[in-house]
Amino acid sequence: MSRPRHTFSIGRERTCDLPLADDSVSARHAELTFLEGGKLLLTDCKSTNGTFLLGSDEQPRRIHQSLVSPLDRVRFGVVTLEVRALVEALRLKSAVPATPADPQPGDGSPLAQGRRLIRCVCGCVKSAGTSCPECGQ
Repeated sequence: MSRPRHTFSIGRERTCDLPLADDSVSARHAELTFLEGGKLLLTDCKSTNGTFLLGSDEQPRRIHQSLVSPLDRVRFGVVTLEVRALVEALRLKSAVPATPADPQPGDGSPLAQGRRLIRCVCGCVKSAGTSCPECGQ
């Protein structure tokens, strides 16, 4: 029996679990790992422009690896997101089960799962065609 996946990639590549379409984001910029006890570990993958944790004073602190909270804000290159938006995006992506018509590993097609996610004008991640949970747009 296989173990559920707990580490998710973040980066500019379409093959990343959470793709971020911004030139300041490296192809494989960082990883978010779900640990036991509900803890979250954010790891920079030797990105060009760095991964930063923004403190309550909004001062960025460059990290290689750090425990983060859903209330924390992080920056990948120049893209700033709340950790809870990352977690929600992963939840939305995994909410749609794969169908037999989906591409299979090894057939040369890039694998894509879940719903298409976009960034709202307010900066929140949402499913395409839905209202934003933060601003309602």
